[in-house]
Amino acid sequence: MSKGLLAGAAAVAVLAAGSAQAASTELRRSADMRGLTFLVGGGVEGYTSGLRDQIDPGLAYGVTIAIKPTNVLGLELGYTGAMSEFNTGSVLATNANGPDIVRNGAQAAVTLGLSATPIQPYIMGGVGLSRYNVRAFAPGFQDDTVGNLPVGAGLRLHLGKFTADARVNYNFLFDQEFALTVPPSDVDLGGDETFSSGGRYMGTINVGATF
Repeated sequence: MSKGLLAGAAAVAVLAAGSAQAASTELRRSADMRGLTFLVGGGVEGYTSGLRDQIDPGLAYGVTIAIKPTNVLGLELGYTGAMSEFNTGSVLATNANGPDIVRNGAQAAVTLGLSATPIQPYIMGGVGLSRYNVRAFAPGFQDDTVGNLPVGAGLRLHLGKFTADARVNYNFLFDQEFALTVPPSDVDLGGDETFSSGGRYMGTINVGATF
């Protein structure tokens, strides 16, 4: 009797494994992992180093258009934006109608999947440019255009044409001249090249479709 139960359990296990593998294969076949992807989403954006104490984390949002020639490689163009408030304990600012700082930017990035599966972890890197609009009157802050290098990681889900994406990234700033109270470029890279030790982080959840 025990041998029969063991044989039956083994048979069930084999069938279950086969069914799971078939389901996984079918999911992979039905998932549109290549092609043109449109994503919209939002999350949170904040700052590090000297900027962290002056600007509170705020709302982030964006739109991304990506093309994936393979299951793992992606090329992106995106709009990124954010609305932030000054830390009133560190910055003497008049009240603004709406957010104190509005950032509008664009970036190009490359994504590399760490697996060729419908649930796909990935890494990314690129280059971007943002325009900062300071809407509150705050000594030491001004409108400015700042370049950045975004790097990050995420997890993407492909389910048929539906695509969902959760991502965190860190943006190295070329300078931080929109905030004159902190050094604009305080990392010496040698020669005439400098970089800002302050940066910007962002975490977003995005949804859309792949065609």
